Amino acid sequence: MVDNWCTIESDPGVFTELIRNIGVKKVVVEEVYTLEDEDLLENLKPIYGLIFLFKWKKDPEKRECLEYYDEDLFFANQVIQNACATQAILSVLLNCPQIDVGSELENFRSFTKQFDSRTRGQVLTNSETIRQVHNSFARPEPFDIIQEKKPSKGGDAFHFIGYVPFKGKLYELDGLQPGPILLGDIGNEDWIQLAKKEINARTAK
Repeated sequence: MVDNWCTIESDPGVFTELIRNIGVKKVVVEEVYTLEDEDLLENLKPIYGLIFLFKWKKDPEKRECLEYYDEDLFFANQVIQNACATQAILSVLLNCPQIDVGSELENFRSFTKQFDSRTRGQVLTNSETIRQVHNSFARPEPFDIIQEKKPSKGGDAFHFIGYVPFKGKLYELDGLQPGPILLGDIGNEDWIQLAKKEINARTAK
């Protein structure tokens, strides 16, 4: 089943409806063009996580990933290209215990808790319910990450990664990496400010 995921529109309204149809309650996805607008960020709170969309390169930068990490932290490897956006969003949702994610995702989280990240990715992309909801938002043009193929002429391939605060630490969750990336302790700092430093550094590259 893993090859039966279609590309979907990169649109916050689509993402909000997608997670609502999976069963997530009282959560919306908003598009943010800059993290410098403090008033905007304040109006959007509570912010559970950030999804960063960037241009994908065939040879991604090697990052220092955690081999061992908190067993309650959900991280899954991406094993299918077109599930990229959905997987990044679910990686944020499944690391926010204060969110009512609904029975489908709650059962998935419990079922895969003891699995390694590769197996979690396989289980996720083989979920009939999540796949059907994802595919209900199909778009005809490829947008998500393209693996082992060059982007079409005049176009680019893109990838989604998540930033989420979890138990006082900030993590970068990228399914193409072997494990989660610890960005630092949040302490008394606003975690969004810590994430902003990392995102600005990556954008500068």
